[in-house]
Amino acid sequence: MNPPDAAPDGDATNPHAAYTLGELRRLDPAVRADILCVLDRVARDLPAHWSRRKGVPQLMVFPDGHGDARVERTSLREMAEYGYLDELHRWVRGVPAAKAREHGCAALVYGNRIHARINRIGPFGAPRFAPDTHVAVCVAHRDVPMAPDFSLTFDTVGRFLPRLVFHDWVAETLDRARRI
Repeated sequence: MNPPDAAPDGDATNPHAAYTLGELRRLDPAVRADILCVLDRVARDLPAHWSRRKGVPQLMVFPDGHGDARVERTSLREMAEYGYLDELHRWVRGVPAAKAREHGCAALVYGNRIHARINRIGPFGAPRFAPDTHVAVCVAHRDVPMAPDFSLTFDTVGRFLPRLVFHDWVAETLDRARRI
């Protein structure tokens, strides 16, 4: 599945895939391997953490030292230690950077509707008619002063038992980056 503004999967004019592959191509091979490990884990585990009502949760993903990555939920309260939540764009890089000092690489994962959950009125959160449409992955690495951010688009499939499904270009782009 492709976003509406993207070209078919085999075509190199998909702007999301081209950006992701270009950013990964520019990295040092060791850094690229760490970031690919984290992105693979996001693509593999996020569907299990996603729900229609709550959307994409805030997750911290980092290598565990055994060739795989760990996923931990982070709350808005924990993220607020780095700054005011309504100014997320100003301090969002500090959250994974603190974890990257310990583990070498880390990523903060959140949905594009995080501001609706931060600024919600009442206990209901983001309304169902405006769900998350992509996942923002803010990456930090110990060896790279300014690691790239990634945006992975997805769809929800199923009406009664919905599930999150990433677009085809996500897996294809990560496979192509692994072969670089």
